Amino acid sequence: MILCGSPHPFFDRKTSIVSNYISELDDCEKLFIPMHDECPGHWYLCVIDFKNSHIQILDSLRSKNRDKFRFQSVKTVVEFCQTFFKLYDIGKDVFQFSIDWAPSIPTQENGWDCGVHVIRHMQRFKNGDSMTSFDFCNSIQIRQEIVCDLVLHEGNREKQTIVAIVCTKTST
Repeated sequence: MILCGSPHPFFDRKTSIVSNYISELDDCEKLFIPMHDECPGHWYLCVIDFKNSHIQILDSLRSKNRDKFRFQSVKTVVEFCQTFFKLYDIGKDVFQFSIDWAPSIPTQENGWDCGVHVIRHMQRFKNGDSMTSFDFCNSIQIRQEIVCDLVLHEGNREKQTIVAIVCTKTST
């Protein structure tokens, strides 16, 4: 984000929250970017794979009417990433990476599980695991697993408060 020719204060490498994570980008092998298409209100995923110099689009509900828009949106985000990397001397060059649709990923069976698919793709794809339809057979269970992972994560500063509230509510 550049405003009037100078970096926006949010992206100031020395003083902002971004500075906490910039050094991690230098060693990053994959960057996961959730993407949103407002027209149908749909989430899909862009994965920049630095190790293999490749960009994939993972979309659980592809649409011939929206594929061109989504592909162009990914290109726009990739261009922004390249600008960001260059601005902060991060040794990444994504302009030469090929972009394509991920082959044979599970499709969602309804109009509301796209966010669950995006999260599940990030969880699986980070380790190079392939996705199967079995991974999505019970979206209610997957949602519960995601909530538990978030609540119980060691980085959650509100974990004790949330667990106490849940214990109080379930004991009655």
